[in-house]
Amino acid sequence: MLIGGDFNNRAKQLLALLAERSDHKPNVKVDVAGLVEKLQLDRTELKNLLEYLEGRQLVEIASIGGPFLYGHVEITEKGILKAAKLK
Repeated sequence: MLIGGDFNNRAKQLLALLAERSDHKPNVKVDVAGLVEKLQLDRTELKNLLEYLEGRQLVEIASIGGPFLYGHVEITEKGILKAAKLK
């Protein structure tokens, strides 16, 4: 998978929204459907973004299932620190 500027921007948006929805606390389950609705992501793009962020240890997949493959995700401590730098 090629990682380009647009992909990185979407990953940053997703990480920032996830930090906001978790109230900047690690290990809080955030519903993936709400993230999709807010960012207008399609299923494949969401899957790729979440797997990319998980590979960088910024998020953890908390549950699998539902229309978007993943049901809930959790931001990690490292993800919260990274999201804070995005502001």
